[in-house]
Amino acid sequence: MTPTLRLTPARGMRTALPLCLCALAALLFTAPQARAASDDPVTAQASYLAERLCENPVPAPDQLPRVAPRSTAPDFARPAVAALATAVRARR
Repeated sequence: MTPTLRLTPARGMRTALPLCLCALAALLFTAPQARAASDDPVTAQASYLAERLCENPVPAPDQLPRVAPRSTAPDFARPAVAALATAVRARR
């Protein structure tokens, strides 16, 4: 005659609780991670930029124009021409 394991309510809880916790931990740690990269290039670029912003956040107000207005072109050209002239003189 083989001895049978007698499960009392207290012993059952002591056995079931650690098993449930281990199973839950295994489920959480082995679950597949959400993939940020996808086949869509727009989504891939957005997720890449979001990761870079998480590493080094740089606030950029949305009121700034994306390109310099044509009316400010002479203001940008003057220092550029001066820097080019200085570089040309330095090479001679």
